[in-house]
Amino acid sequence: MSKIIDAIKNSNYLYMVKIDLEGFITYVSPYFQKRFEYVGKNLVGVFSLDTVYMEDHQKCAEVIQLCFAEPEKPFPVILRKPHIANSFLWTQWEFSLQLNANQEPHEILCIGHDITHVEELNEQTVNMNALLLEHQNKYSSLFELSPVGIAVNSMDGRFLEVNTALSTMTGYSKSELLKVDYWALTPQSYEEQEQEQLRNLHNLGSYGPYEKEYIHKDGHTIPILLHGRLVLDKHGKPRIWSIIQDISKVKEREQIIIDQNSKLKEIAYTQSHVIRHPVANILGAVDLLENETTIPPGIQILVEMLKISAQQLDDIIRETVLKSRALESSEEEISQLHTKDSA
Repeated sequence: MSKIIDAIKNSNYLYMVKIDLEGFITYVSPYFQKRFEYVGKNLVGVFSLDTVYMEDHQKCAEVIQLCFAEPEKPFPVILRKPHIANSFLWTQWEFSLQLNANQEPHEILCIGHDITHVEELNEQTVNMNALLLEHQNKYSSLFELSPVGIAVNSMDGRFLEVNTALSTMTGYSKSELLKVDYWALTPQSYEEQEQEQLRNLHNLGSYGPYEKEYIHKDGHTIPILLHGRLVLDKHGKPRIWSIIQDISKVKEREQIIIDQNSKLKEIAYTQSHVIRHPVANILGAVDLLENETTIPPGIQILVEMLKISAQQLDDIIRETVLKSRALESSEEEISQLHTKDSA
């Protein structure tokens, strides 16, 4: 036993402290003295609670009561030691009441070691878990409350996570979507485009944006705009994150504009081919009248006025035709842009 006691006394890891029945320190191991010499150059004779963080005094009283109830049995306790700059160190102890030769209470033997790094790691873990929980809650809110569809798919297309917006968009419940893959929602005519987007996903790590259609649960198709990225989940498995936007209203507005432009082109055609013909006849008749020498001067003025008005009308028709052609060019550019996005 004496060899064990000597080993503890000389340890650079374990602390040994002896306290009399009045609470004063009667012995400290060299390592404890060195570690806590900022409390006093000689800790022998110091009141033991002066080396304990004030809020842990009650814990000391409780463990000493246990020691008196069962002498020589060690009882564990974690105590904080006041440190510099109002900080503290964490220590793990075992207290036991030692008896003298007459089996009477003699002193409290305390064997301990520093666990500050463990507690710091625990605190960091708690803080990290709290931060992760906060981020998870933010992610859940963003995912679920997003006005556009969000989906997480496996590489074979199975839906792993979907939000309410996608469920509403497609007419399927979340549980129904999680039983199928995106091929079940995609018309067969988009198979070639889908393969091209999958190649982009493998080669570039992302795909889209591109337009396609989803098949609604009731059978009608929905025009959508998709783009997404390839990510790894916590197990290192590749997952496809996709943003899916219902562009039905956009397509409706585009169709309204196309219909209006079509009507404008019809009007422009009428002006350029139907109205312009009689204007050309008027201008031809005016040219003949200008060469007529027997017209009275008053009538000649009227002929000049008629010629000017006809020329102005002809200029207006020409301008309308040019605007109509510009409108056709804009439609072609829009069509090419959509084709490019779909590719």
